[in-house]
Amino acid sequence: MATRIHLLCSAFSRFIIASLLLNEVVRCKTLKRDVKALNEIKASLGWRVVYAWVGDDPCGDGDLPPWAGITCSPANENDYRVVTGLEVYAVSIVGPFPLAVINLVDLTRLDLHNNKLTGPIPPQIGRLKHLKILNLRWNKLQDAIPPEIGELKQLTHLYLSFNNFKGEIPRELANLPELRYLQLHVNRLTGRIPPELGSLRNLRHLDVGNNHFVGTLRDLIRNEGCFPSLRNLYLNNNYLTGGVPSQLANLTNLEILYLSSNKMAGIIPFGLAHIPRLTYLYLDHNQFSGRIPDTFYKHPFLKEMYIEGNLFRPTVNQIEEVKLTVKGLNSIAKTDENFICATLDWWPETKCNYNQCPWGKAGILNLDLENKILANAIKAFSPLRIRIGGSLQDQVLYKVGTSAAKCPHFKRRDDGLFGFSKGCLDMNRWDLLNKLFKETGARITFGLNALTGRKKSKDDNSLMVGNWNPRNAYEFMKYTVSKGYKIDSYELGNELCGSGVAARIGAEQYGKDVIVLKRLVQKLYPDPATQPKVLGPAGFYDKQWFNTFLQITGPNVVDGLTHHIYNLGAGVDPTLIHKVQDPYFLDQIAETYREVSTSIKLFGPWTGAWVGEAGGAYNSGGKYVSHAFVDGFWYLDQLGMTSRFNHKVFCRQSLIGGNYGLLNTTTFLPNPDYYGALLWHRLMGQNVLSASHNGSPYLRVYSHCSKRTAGISLLLINMSNSTTFEVSVADDTNSYHQQYRDTTKREEYHLTPKDGNILSDILLLNGTPLKLTESSDIPAMNPQLVDARLPIKVTPDSIVFATLRGFKAPACT
Repeated sequence: MATRIHLLCSAFSRFIIASLLLNEVVRCKTLKRDVKALNEIKASLGWRVVYAWVGDDPCGDGDLPPWAGITCSPANENDYRVVTGLEVYAVSIVGPFPLAVINLVDLTRLDLHNNKLTGPIPPQIGRLKHLKILNLRWNKLQDAIPPEIGELKQLTHLYLSFNNFKGEIPRELANLPELRYLQLHVNRLTGRIPPELGSLRNLRHLDVGNNHFVGTLRDLIRNEGCFPSLRNLYLNNNYLTGGVPSQLANLTNLEILYLSSNKMAGIIPFGLAHIPRLTYLYLDHNQFSGRIPDTFYKHPFLKEMYIEGNLFRPTVNQIEEVKLTVKGLNSIAKTDENFICATLDWWPETKCNYNQCPWGKAGILNLDLENKILANAIKAFSPLRIRIGGSLQDQVLYKVGTSAAKCPHFKRRDDGLFGFSKGCLDMNRWDLLNKLFKETGARITFGLNALTGRKKSKDDNSLMVGNWNPRNAYEFMKYTVSKGYKIDSYELGNELCGSGVAARIGAEQYGKDVIVLKRLVQKLYPDPATQPKVLGPAGFYDKQWFNTFLQITGPNVVDGLTHHIYNLGAGVDPTLIHKVQDPYFLDQIAETYREVSTSIKLFGPWTGAWVGEAGGAYNSGGKYVSHAFVDGFWYLDQLGMTSRFNHKVFCRQSLIGGNYGLLNTTTFLPNPDYYGALLWHRLMGQNVLSASHNGSPYLRVYSHCSKRTAGISLLLINMSNSTTFEVSVADDTNSYHQQYRDTTKREEYHLTPKDGNILSDILLLNGTPLKLTESSDIPAMNPQLVDARLPIKVTPDSIVFATLRGFKAPACT
């Protein structure tokens, strides 16, 4: 009986205890473990903030708010809440790091910064597995940083700066895959900065300045692909030695580089200026030498650069005398009289790249053909060669005759070529286009659809097989003849040669199809004097493909061998601004021009090379670069280079549309390259002369016989932003290379950007902005007359055309 009573009492006791605990849980909804930890913190430290910690529930019990600085999770299914945030900062907490914090194992944010904590961080910190933000800066913590921090796999922010930590950075910090911000500056850390930190794929900010680190920057970034997301790198006020490695340019997201007050030496590599969004660069108080590369001064994002306290040589406001030798005895190449060409493309306004849609209503089917600026811009060339074509031309039907029953509109379609369905050109629109062409005197190249009648190969989804069906093209050409519309040339297909872009055709088949086109042209235009030329293949150069194509077509079929150039890469490329100013990069495409010329010499001497499309950067060009003054460095340099390689025509993508239009897509106002093209058209004749100089590669010079006067015309491009070139011209018609002397005035056209900003789309001619007249006409472009005995002065970041009437070149007579 006694045993039974004892058991009943024990059960009753357990019931009473459970009831009390249950009441406690109901009354206090914060998990008891966390309540205990916070009360230990409250009891052990003289924190000023604890006076606001009132009530029994740190997370708030409904009547009272949560304790100051405490963040809690939502209640779980058992009505418990856990502490997820402890933020008690700037309240003069004194004493060691509170160990009870380690028991708050659900913490995601621990912020005790700007207090007076002393001693080490306990190794038990590694228990806080959910921690994302650890902020202990501005304390007096000391000893080594515990490697156990490397166990906090969810940590994104680690702030330990402004303490007294000693020893090395633990390599275990490289085990934090989510870490974005690491601040360790102003401590007493020593040794080398571990290169293992470069494996942190998400790290954006690394600040280890004001410590006692040794080693080199090369050691830190020695691993390939390191620091892929890093934006800010602070290494200042340490004892780093060595130079700035060129590999640093691989950190393409870098915005701030702080190397001040170390013991670094050597020259600053040219490639460092190619970091696309570099905004702040601190090199001061080291032992760097040499010169600051010119490209730093024209970097579009660089706001501040500190270089004092080094051994740099001056780089600004330099003057360099250059002797230019022009060989006027014989021409080295010859262009077409109408070398300048621009494309009107088919793209609809839904053509988008890189989260922008820069075409607007600038396509062939929606362009405002009544726009007065457009007409005047074309008319100013008298004539301008215009190419009708582009990526979608092989999906265009011509609404004429019986071969095109429907006339669809271009629509977005994932399985269509270039993401679009087929489109249509009706003859009403063709009539309106020709009205514009007639009024402006334009010379037209029309690109025909080359895919009609073909189907995809069963073995290769990109290969189109079968003969070209010319019926729709023939009916269109027949209509064009019947209306008396003048066509300078027909081109078959767009970017279908070689490996193609969206589709491709074999060289043998393409050659046979072009022969068919030639026969159609001969049939419809029997008079050789008015017979349009035949062009092809309108794509990217492939040596074997082009050679085979020329062999298949044979003599007198292809009048112009057209190839496309986008040597600057993608429009979204952040290094685009640097590529257009880098003479070494621009020279790389010369090999393509040379090989095209060789193919013609070996397999098609009856034809001539054309650049059938060139926009510099593909996918509509660069948003900030392709319409700005700086693009002229690329564009005019390409005109000069292709001329030297005996190219007859250079078609710019585009006349209007995209970011690379010669005219602004929405306002129709001329961009800087329009005026550069117009001056070339008016001044540079067909005969190309050899021109060479002994100066910097940043000075590019091209020489032609003058177009409308005696003598020669020069194009001088200064890609340097710190050197003025004073160019004296020497006549190489005899073995003595005599200095050219002329008593007449030299005509000079100096092109510069507004306010010296190379990203400006406002162009100055001889210091005066070029603006349309009140009647929307292209402004007069008059030269300044200069004493021909003086050198040509080419200032930094400028382009100069000059006509030397008294230069007697036998090749020009």
